Amino acid sequence: MKSINVFPWNEHFNTGIATIDEQHQKLVQLLNRLASHMAFHSDIQTLDTIFQELADYAVYHFQSEEAIWHEYFQESTLETKHKEEHDNFISTVLTLKAGEDIHSVDSTVSEILAFLVHWLAAHMLEKDKYLALVVLAMQSGLSQEQAKKQADDQLRGGIGLLINMVLSTYSSLAANSIQLMKEAEKREQTEQQLRISAEQLKRTVRSLDMANKDLKKQYIDSIKTFAHIIEMRPGVKSGQSKYIIEKATLVAREMNLNAEEKKNILYAGLLMQIGKMSLPDTLLAKSFYSIPLADKQRYLNHAVEGEALLNGLIQLKGASILIRHQYERYDGSGLPDGLTKKSIPMGSRILTVVADYIGYLEGSMTGEVMSISAAISQLMDRKESYYDPAIVDAFIKILKEDITVEIKEELPVIKKSWKNSRLAITSQNTLDCLVFEISWTQLKPGMEIEGIYFDNKPYVRNCIADQKLIDIIVALRENTGNNPVVKIRMSTK
Repeated sequence: MKSINVFPWNEHFNTGIATIDEQHQKLVQLLNRLASHMAFHSDIQTLDTIFQELADYAVYHFQSEEAIWHEYFQESTLETKHKEEHDNFISTVLTLKAGEDIHSVDSTVSEILAFLVHWLAAHMLEKDKYLALVVLAMQSGLSQEQAKKQADDQLRGGIGLLINMVLSTYSSLAANSIQLMKEAEKREQTEQQLRISAEQLKRTVRSLDMANKDLKKQYIDSIKTFAHIIEMRPGVKSGQSKYIIEKATLVAREMNLNAEEKKNILYAGLLMQIGKMSLPDTLLAKSFYSIPLADKQRYLNHAVEGEALLNGLIQLKGASILIRHQYERYDGSGLPDGLTKKSIPMGSRILTVVADYIGYLEGSMTGEVMSISAAISQLMDRKESYYDPAIVDAFIKILKEDITVEIKEELPVIKKSWKNSRLAITSQNTLDCLVFEISWTQLKPGMEIEGIYFDNKPYVRNCIADQKLIDIIVALRENTGNNPVVKIRMSTK
């Protein structure tokens, strides 16, 4: 009989205590076995046998686990609350099982599976993981209070939100996987037993195709939610992942990558920073340029942690490899593996160029905010050393094509107090620049301003933006309720 995994095992479910981890894997195997028999319509007696085996093993596991906790948490609320959760689990499962007298067997087993997937994932990721961290810390010599504080710190920093999303995704995928397998099995049996018309077959295929598309959409939506959660952390720019995937996808198209490679770039672009979920807020709040040398290695290791987190999910395995190699350099001077040139995955090379370009603009790469022209110059100067030359060329081509270009040929006009400012542009070199429109939210210090307009009337023209000007523009927008039109220059040289 075919098998399905409604609960994919991932190394992040490991607690670090071998006995507990082995028993957890056995529980997951029994759960997946029950789901497979349900999907392929096994008889009630077979389902009952597997269910009883799962229930018996759960009781055995709880007793083994509680013996370990008792050794370290005697008469502690940690021990009593954990035991209460075990007791409630058994009670809930038996109550659901009793419902088969009222509901259909399929309905009852589906409800049990949904509960088991969510409860086991939550219990292993949160409760067992926490107690195991405390035990391991106590074994290393810490007091119980010190160990509890250390465990709290290790699980802090937005990881709770991430756990909730993982649980939601596991529950959704479990339900949809079983439903799709049932539909596929039903179709196979129908084709074997009946000569169905071509039109009926087409309708069945269309229904399955729609169900598959719905499942894929749910998966992508879950990933986008992950990305949004990541951007809620300090120091992680909101909307950055959206910009990265937009530009990286265009570069992938320019480089003639196939559909699978483009999909991996999309997923990796959204989740490039997922490993940062384990970093403390104090470290994330700093720009990379200002992070002390002693902490830089810890920060950069988020790429490896991101790969480890996603590697166990089949749909994200390819993306996880791209995430691991986001800090590799074309000349082999990067991390974590020192790969060179074509040995670096193409998707990683593309994502690195786009992400570093954003870093140059924001100042996180060099310590100073750069204009678009200066950021492009950085990419050009570091071809062959940091970046794949072909990818840099493709990215710059896309930057120039992805804007509304207008060549200005009139002499510069300086208005308002900016006329006497050191930031004013008076060189005829402005005639050698491309002019394009950006959103006011993209306005950064150092950009060369062609003009900023409110209601089609120029407010300021021909100057270099600084923070004071940006603050004035933001205040004017709030007071007038109108979005300004911002046009900037980019050198053609």
